[in-house]
Amino acid sequence: MNACSQDVPPLPFAPRPFSDELLLSWICRLAAANHVGLNSFFPEQRVISRYRINCDPGEEFIARMAAMARLPQSALHRLLLPNQFPNFAMLTFMQAPKPPLALGDEDLLEAFPLPLCTDCAGEREPTHYGLYWQAEVGLLTTLLCPQHETQLDRDCPACDRRQLTLAWKHPHLIVRCLRCGWRPVTPPKREPASSYPLGSLHLLYRLQSDISAALRDQTPSNLWCGPVSAGQFLRVVDDLFWLLRTPGLSAICGHKFTFTEGFLWTSSYRDSRTFFTRTEYLPFSAWDGFSKATLLVAIAATMLGNRAFEMLGREPYCPEPTAYFPWDWIVPSLRKANARDLMRRVADWPPAIQLPVTIAARRRRRTRRTKSIGR
Repeated sequence: MNACSQDVPPLPFAPRPFSDELLLSWICRLAAANHVGLNSFFPEQRVISRYRINCDPGEEFIARMAAMARLPQSALHRLLLPNQFPNFAMLTFMQAPKPPLALGDEDLLEAFPLPLCTDCAGEREPTHYGLYWQAEVGLLTTLLCPQHETQLDRDCPACDRRQLTLAWKHPHLIVRCLRCGWRPVTPPKREPASSYPLGSLHLLYRLQSDISAALRDQTPSNLWCGPVSAGQFLRVVDDLFWLLRTPGLSAICGHKFTFTEGFLWTSSYRDSRTFFTRTEYLPFSAWDGFSKATLLVAIAATMLGNRAFEMLGREPYCPEPTAYFPWDWIVPSLRKANARDLMRRVADWPPAIQLPVTIAARRRRRTRRTKSIGR
C-alpha cells in the first residue's frame, strides 16, 4: 500500500464493489453509506473530471480510497474502464484528456454525479443489490440506458430541476429529489419493442451496444460491416471519428466544416450553433450529450450507407443519395492529402464497407483525369 495512505483513517462503513461496477458508482455508495460529501474524499482535486476518475485517477487517489475502505488497491484497479474493457485503448477518442484539456466537467458537488435511468432506479432500489451503476454507463458512447434504451439524465423527472441527490438507506443506495421529494417507482411492464423500430435513438442504441461489446472483445453484430471481429469494428469506428469530426478535411467547404454537418438530417433536434462551434476546442469527454449523439449517429449512418434511410425513416434533403452514399459526396470533396490518409485507413477495413469507398475513390480519380484531359 502506498505510504501516503497509512495516515488515511478508515471509514466506518465500506460497501464492497460489484465486479461490473463503475468506480464512481462505488465511490458514491461509499460516500452515502458514511454520510459524507464526494469532495471529502479528494479535497485537493475538487474539480477532478468524472471521466478521469473512472479511467485513470492516479495511484495516490486509488491508494487513498483503498485505505479508507480497507480494500486492496487491486480491487479498485479492476473497476477502471481500461481494465473492464480490454479493447478500450483502440478508440483514441475514449482516452481521458490531460489537464487542462479536461474541460466542461462540473464540480462533483454541483450536480448529480452519475447519469440516471429512472427505470433502473425503480427496479433496483428494492432489490438485494440496491442501486448501482454498471461500467457501460461510464463509457463516453453510452448515452442511453443499456437495459431500457431510455435517455440518461441528471435532472429530476418530476420537477425537471437538478436537485437529485444520493442517500443511504441501509444497506442500499437510494436517489431522491431535494426539491419535490420524487422517488423512483417500479416501472410498469411495457410491450416488447418492434424488432426494427425506426429513429435516430434506436440507431444510437444499436451502435453504443456494439461498441460496448467490442470494447469487451466480444463480437459485434453483423448490422454494420457484416461479420467482423471486435478489433476490426473498433478500427472502423475510430477512423470514422477522425473523418467526421476533424474540421478542414473538405477542400470545398472550408476549414470550419466537419463532415458530421452533412448528417444533420439524421437528427430531429436542431441546435442554433453548428457542430464545429459546439465542439471545436473540446475533447470528446467534454462534449454535450447532443453533440456526442450527433457524431455517433453520423458514424452509424456512414457504416450503414443507404440502409440508414430505412432505419431512420427519412433521407437527406441534399445531395440526393446514390448507391455509394455517403462516400459519393465525401470522397470527391476531400483534400488530396486527406484522401490519401483515408485510403490508407480503408485498406484495413472489412470488405463490406471498404468496397463503396474504393468505388468512390476510383470515380474521383476518373473524374479528375477527364477534367485534366479536357484542359
